[in-house]
This record gives sequence, structure tokens and C-alpha cells, in this order.
Amino acid sequence: MLADSRVPSSGYAGAWRIPYTHTGVLNYCKELGVPLEMFVNEADGSYFYYEGDTAGSLAKKRVRLREVKADIVGQVNELLVKVIDQHSLDLPLTSEDQARLARFLLTQGYLDARDRRYKAFENRGPGDPYQLGALLQAGFGRRIRSIAQREGTAAAPMFHPIGGMDQIWKALARAIGPNRITFNAEVLSVRQDERAATVTYRDTKKGRTHVLSADYVAICLPMSILAHLDCPLSPDTMAAVRSTIHSDSSKMGLAMKRRFWEEDDQIFGGHLYTDLPLGEFSYPSTGYFSRKGVLLGLYANGPVGGLTDKPVAERVEHVLMHSRKVHPQIREEFESAYGVWWKRVEYSRGGYAIASPARRAQLSKVENRLLIGSAATAPYSAPDWQEGAISAAWQALTSLHERAMRGD
Repeated sequence: MLADSRVPSSGYAGAWRIPYTHTGVLNYCKELGVPLEMFVNEADGSYFYYEGDTAGSLAKKRVRLREVKADIVGQVNELLVKVIDQHSLDLPLTSEDQARLARFLLTQGYLDARDRRYKAFENRGPGDPYQLGALLQAGFGRRIRSIAQREGTAAAPMFHPIGGMDQIWKALARAIGPNRITFNAEVLSVRQDERAATVTYRDTKKGRTHVLSADYVAICLPMSILAHLDCPLSPDTMAAVRSTIHSDSSKMGLAMKRRFWEEDDQIFGGHLYTDLPLGEFSYPSTGYFSRKGVLLGLYANGPVGGLTDKPVAERVEHVLMHSRKVHPQIREEFESAYGVWWKRVEYSRGGYAIASPARRAQLSKVENRLLIGSAATAPYSAPDWQEGAISAAWQALTSLHERAMRGD
């Protein structure tokens, strides 16, 4: 398998959560003995904070997720109970079923059992309820679901490896054997004839050039790298390679001297819901009540804040300036930062690939002794996250096996 091994392990940055539906990744963790723990993808103590004019009266206010959930559900339930009491429910329910439904709505929405109204209550937290119209105008209701998604960043439950996501590839490397992996190998060309495929690479540590030959080569480079590689793919496949888009993903971690989000705000995991130019701002699901911690200060799948070409110091300042609107302590507690803009990483030149089904079909074709095994060819799962890479690898191995068995 030909993979880009030019990025050192110390520079690893990537996915940090695994949905329960990503069984390829999870079963490898089980087989390889990689211990997992829960990733907290939603925490009721998290805040909404919107600045835009469309947020109306709730603009520039910190509103807890638990308050939003309680107030929207409670007030909607009160409206439904009123409809039942007025005998205006347009549903084929008996009077006994309507009474049962009313009792469910009273309990589920924390309505007052005597006057059947929604009011402030202890589990919601201090303060008066926000008006339903204000919550809906602010757009907070778009975050509320009856059940979590099965796929995507809002899926639940989610997991991550104890010690970091790189524990997976380290376990794979141990299982494969260190003598089968070559690091610091800059691929210069991939050639083929009727009998073999040949890979030429440069040892970036020693500067020497090496040539390897094999019966077949599976190319697992990003399409953004393969597009400029000396490689005799067919015109149709190379056109598909060059037209595959890679996301403008970026991520920044903020190391904090104190876990103020836990100590001051009682937030344990989850995310900040905001229209601030931060993309996703998130809280760690590990290390609770320890002395220090690392926040996800920014994660975006596209350009945000014009930061791509800014110096590192300006990127950090951008994140601190905006996040302090929600967490005023953050500048004082800030210790250091780490960020990656994948478009600027020499051997990635972008985040995950975005390929149409037709393009994936073309990229998946075996071309004599060569085929592509990158996540851009994933037959299932969007080719982001690690599940897409695994499904693409399985597909490539199946295609190679079938090709070899035919003997053509």
C-alpha cells in the first residue's frame, strides 16, 4: 500500500470522535486492543451565543442548552395541553388516550400539575423562562432533536481512544510490523508496465532516492497530492483526481492553565453553539477535574475569519478575542496554542476529499497494476473521518484480489 508517510507523528492532527455507526474503525479498535471511552457530544451546561441581528432579543446573551431545551419543550407542551383541554386535538385518540397524552406532556415538559402551565423550575436552572417566540427567532430550536443522528458530527453515542486518536494507527503499525512501514518517504513517481509497478521515493532524512517494485500498487495519497504526481493513470481517472475538491478544514487547540469551564460554568464536554467566526468550539471529554485542559478553540470545514494566510499569532488572537465573549476568563487562563490549516500542510494540501458518486466510481477502477485506495473512493460513509479510509482500503484490497485471481 502506498501511503504518504512524510508527515511526522509529532505533527498528527485530525479526527477526535468516532460515531457508533463507524463499525470499521470500532472493530479494529476491538481487534487491536485499543481502549475506548465515551466522547461527550452534547452537554446541557453548554451555551448558545449568537451575535447576528436575526437572534433578536437573545443576541449577545449566553443561554444554556438546558434552558433552551426546557423552555422550548415546556412551552410547546403547554400549547398542546391547552388544545387537548379545549377538545381541539385533531388526532384519532379516545378521551382516555387524550388524558394519557396530557399526563405525558405535563411530565415531559415539567408543567405545573395544577394549572397545567410551564414555569421556572429547579432542574432548568435559575431565572425566568425565555419566551418561545424569542427562542425560535434566535434559531436555537434548530439544535433541538428528539433523538441524536446516526451519522455526522451530531451523532451519538460517540467514542474516542484513550490517549488520543493516534493510538489506532500506532496499534495498526504494531500489528503490521515496523519492518513493513517506511517513514519519511517522499513519493516522486509511480510507474507501471505489463509485469510490475515501480515506486520511486526520496528519503527526506538522508536525501537518498530509492526504487521499489511490486506486482500491484495501491495509491493512498490525497487527491491534492496525486494530481501533481508523475503517475500514468488514464486521462479519465486523472481528470477525476484533479477535479476532486479537498476541504479547507482547520483546527486549533487551546491549552489552558485552569479548567475554568468546569470550575466556573459546570460544563463537562459538549460544544459552544454560536455564530461567532470560530466554526466549532468544544470542551474536552477527558481529564475532568484535573489541573489543566485543552479546548478545541476552532474547527471549521471551510475558510473562517480570513485566517488561512494569517500569521500564527493573529490566528490565536482571533480565537481568543471571539471566545472571550462567552468565556471572559479565557485570555487570563490561556497558556499556549496549536493549530493546523490542512491546505497549508505540504503533504496534505487540504482536509477530507469531497467526491461525487460518479467520480468515486471512476477513482475506484483498477488500471492494470495501479489503483487508488484513498478515502475519496469510499464506497460507503462520506470520505471524511477514518471510516471512509477503512472502507476505501477494503474496497481496494477486494479489487486487487479479484484482479490477481483473474490473472489478467
